[in-house]
Amino acid sequence: MAATVSTSDPEIPLPAARPGAPSSPWEGLQSHFLAARTPAEQVHIFDLTVKTAAPLHQWASRYPLIRGVRVWPLALSVAAAAPNSSVKALVSTARLSLWVFTLDDLFDEEYVPDTELMLRAERYRAIAYGKSVPTGGDSLAIALAEIRADLAQYPLFESIGREWADALSGTIDGMIDEHRWRLELRDGNDRNLPSYEEYMASGMYSIGGPPHVWAALITSDDPSTPEHSEYLRSMERIACTCIRLANDLQSYRKELDEQNINALVLLSRPLVAQGLSQEEAHRRVEQVVRDSIVEGLDQLDELQTQSRTQTGYPEADIADIARFVCDFYREHDYHTFLGA
Repeated sequence: MAATVSTSDPEIPLPAARPGAPSSPWEGLQSHFLAARTPAEQVHIFDLTVKTAAPLHQWASRYPLIRGVRVWPLALSVAAAAPNSSVKALVSTARLSLWVFTLDDLFDEEYVPDTELMLRAERYRAIAYGKSVPTGGDSLAIALAEIRADLAQYPLFESIGREWADALSGTIDGMIDEHRWRLELRDGNDRNLPSYEEYMASGMYSIGGPPHVWAALITSDDPSTPEHSEYLRSMERIACTCIRLANDLQSYRKELDEQNINALVLLSRPLVAQGLSQEEAHRRVEQVVRDSIVEGLDQLDELQTQSRTQTGYPEADIADIARFVCDFYREHDYHTFLGA
């Protein structure tokens, strides 16, 4: 029986439809990643996206906090990164990413008081590890319990489900870190801000990449995956670092205006303190970050060519989610894609 979702959660307003918004989810899409695929591969990816988006929309509509605008770009992302997966597997993976985006909304938009937010964080962490906890009126707790139960049906969950739970716990911790840093910056406590290295260690989790990677590995069903967990973990770290940096490139102006921190903000602050203009500091650190992304993607290329798993799909899934998302962030984002 489907869980009944309480509507006592705070209502997060959905973005209003913009006049002249595209009638097709593909209108306005710019993707070098997809353009490099053969026409047959592109058709297959778009077909998988449509078949994934329909049940994903249906599932998301049961949870009032999940924003439907993200369904199409997320369905496209998982299909592009794992075109050898079944629709069922792609839906299972995409549900998790939708959930992570929604948790990020709660932290960023501060619709929930801090005390309640921390209680929720502990509740979600417990659910990830399979503990039975009361969900109360928390629809995200109900959604996460459903996501975990779904992933647990895959054979690999028994052997690498703990990796997924650890990754999701790390993402929750990363969001807490970012929330704390944002409040400190707002209060003028510059001395308590993290170093770039500290930020990136947390940021590769808060972007939501690690739990996505392990959900994708669970659903890819390659039986040799557990034997190569450490190798795949090294790819995960590189991929998620690239995704974090690509996101920060895309969101730099917004974070600066809202007095939030990201990689470029942290790297540019000492340059501005030395007398450089904000624009010149940004120009310099932007190139540093772009070079870091290219270096990371090159490392993923090399690791993928040394593929160790039985099918090679786990390595491809990790490398291609980084390639697709880094490319996607050059022109789009997951909040406004349909209205772009």
